[in-house]
Amino acid sequence: MDTENMALLIPIFSIVLGIALAIVAIVSSHREKVKRVELRHRERLAAIEKGIELPLDPDPNGEPRKGSTLKSGLTGLFIGVVLYFALREVADPDVALFGLIPAAYGLASLISYFVESRRKAVNGADSK
Repeated sequence: MDTENMALLIPIFSIVLGIALAIVAIVSSHREKVKRVELRHRERLAAIEKGIELPLDPDPNGEPRKGSTLKSGLTGLFIGVVLYFALREVADPDVALFGLIPAAYGLASLISYFVESRRKAVNGADSK
């Protein structure tokens, strides 16, 4: 096999293996979630059969995990700022403004995080 054919196969293999890796990650994540739900269901059925009172089931699609809004906000803000400066160096400054879109998303997430944490602190102080 000559060098030119090898040079063409490298990106093809990297794309195919990257997609395959993503598919494997998605499938394994889904199987893990299904297994977790099934185990929780069995546990709750066993508790019901024994007559144990069950606590309220938290909504898995409800409130995000603690700190997830902060993490997504910081990530979006930093990616947007870096993308802005990178595009400004490579392309026209007008094109670089598109880098501010993820920065705006990140800033909105950070504002949401701080508003929610302040509201929880106020509600926690009122209940005492």
